[in-house]
Amino acid sequence: MILLSTAYFPSISWMALFAQNKEVHIDLYESYQKQSYRNRFHIATSHGLLALSVPVKKPKGNQSKSNEILIDYQQNWQSLHWKSIKTAYQSAPFFLYYQDDIEALIKKKYHSLHEMNEHILIELATLIGISSGIKYTTDFHPINQLENDFRFLIHPKKVTPLDMENYYQIFDTSLGFISNLSVLDLLFNLGPEALPYLESLKLKK
Repeated sequence: MILLSTAYFPSISWMALFAQNKEVHIDLYESYQKQSYRNRFHIATSHGLLALSVPVKKPKGNQSKSNEILIDYQQNWQSLHWKSIKTAYQSAPFFLYYQDDIEALIKKKYHSLHEMNEHILIELATLIGISSGIKYTTDFHPINQLENDFRFLIHPKKVTPLDMENYYQIFDTSLGFISNLSVLDLLFNLGPEALPYLESLKLKK
């Protein structure tokens, strides 16, 4: 069983695990972890790495579960996210092909973080060609209980558990290759080759 956290425009390592397994389980009963990929993703811009995060509301404070997290629309974060993505990737080989789908996903209004992430994941799977199944946990699984528990291993402050192969990125000549960005980076730069790339990645030994 592959256990993952919910994720907003998931990282490449998250999507690789999703693509390589017939079914993944997403934990919605964990205590919500701030400053994680649950509500943020990274893209590469001409100035370097940029983190884009969704403002959230935690009804039960730090005891809130992932399935209880609400989205805060007091800030105009949707326009900011789309503007940042468009500025960064408008010259990418496949941006024009996918831009309408991605813009619609970002600008749609959702009630909860889980609802948004689920909708985005299903649409991304369709665009990339991933046929894996998704299940959601019905209770919390203690840490270190399962062998394939990646909930806390795939994190902005941790080294990815997968070996990342270089692929074409718009700014690689000036910035060098940046690994484990949001899968959007892969989609806009590789297009139909995104799925073979995800399927090729291996866990570090």
